[in-house]
Amino acid sequence: EQTGGVWVAKPFTNWKKAVEKMKAHEQSFGHGMAKESALAAEGALLEGSVVQKLQNVEKQERLKNRAAIKSLIRCTHFLARQHIPHTTNFEKLVDLVVSCGGESLKRFLESTGKNAVYTSHVAVVEFVEALGTWVEESILKRLHKAMYYSIMADECIDITNVEELSLFCRWEEDGVPKEHFLEIIHLHKADAESIYSAIIDCLKQKNLHINKVIGMGFDGASTFSGRLTGVQARLKKHAPHALFVHCHCHMLQLACVQAANATPGIQHIYVTLTTLWNFFNNSPKRTESLKEVQRILEMPELKIIKPSDTRWLSHERCVKGVKASYCAIVSALDNIHAQTHEPEALGLSKALSKKASVSAIFLLDYTLPPVAQLSKT
Repeated sequence: EQTGGVWVAKPFTNWKKAVEKMKAHEQSFGHGMAKESALAAEGALLEGSVVQKLQNVEKQERLKNRAAIKSLIRCTHFLARQHIPHTTNFEKLVDLVVSCGGESLKRFLESTGKNAVYTSHVAVVEFVEALGTWVEESILKRLHKAMYYSIMADECIDITNVEELSLFCRWEEDGVPKEHFLEIIHLHKADAESIYSAIIDCLKQKNLHINKVIGMGFDGASTFSGRLTGVQARLKKHAPHALFVHCHCHMLQLACVQAANATPGIQHIYVTLTTLWNFFNNSPKRTESLKEVQRILEMPELKIIKPSDTRWLSHERCVKGVKASYCAIVSALDNIHAQTHEPEALGLSKALSKKASVSAIFLLDYTLPPVAQLSKT
């Protein structure tokens, strides 16, 4: 110590030389160390302790990571809403977002380790499942507040030949009816007991009380509508006041099919339209021939829809498309017959060229739109 410990180890008393001694002490090593320590302590008070600093850094990292994950989930949501395959397009969409200015997302992806691959097909599947869980929870939260609700269900076979049951719920919310999809259930059997058990298990799993069901909407098959052993009869044991309603859209479709079958001209044109769909649908080459004629005639490239007795609104869409592309269809059939000499092409061309067929197409185009609108409402 240049000042002999004054100001540090013992008090200062020589006030005649105060200025000289103060300047000497200011240049001393001890004063410099004390000053640095004081400034460090002051900074620690302002910014917090070392632990607090580490916590602040960790918090900032969490916020950055959450923002990046949110961007990835938004990409997943976009693909899902646009019905775009997510497992094969997710990584490309993320690359596009990064290239368009997503710097924070770019830094996040670059800073993650090799094991944390957030653009893999496994990650995007997890994102989709997370979105599905969030949507389901938000729906169930509203549904649990309802005093009563109704259920609608239908059974079908998917493309993999697996029996599936789709379940919907409908309830009132602030005077407005709400309807939402609930779940798709895989069935081992399609009998009444299996469907009934699947519905009960699904409702219990989602904490929905079966005794609050006041309405059931199914098709008219005996499996669902049977008075004694049907699904609706079994459910009424838990909810005696529930009303069973045969789906009006299904009833309307059955009525239309029966009316068409009872009218020879209409029945014949449906057979012709089904054969026409099979003719073009089974051959990409024929389909391309039709599209080529449509382009030459400057007509919209409309695809022929299969008229199905079990697919609601399919008849209206089929007739509308055939009428709009009638000239192109007949010309394409004539061209195919001229090039390949296929008798089926000639037969379809002659069948569609008959006055009865043309009249039936125009008649159906006039009558089916109101029926389709009624089915939608």
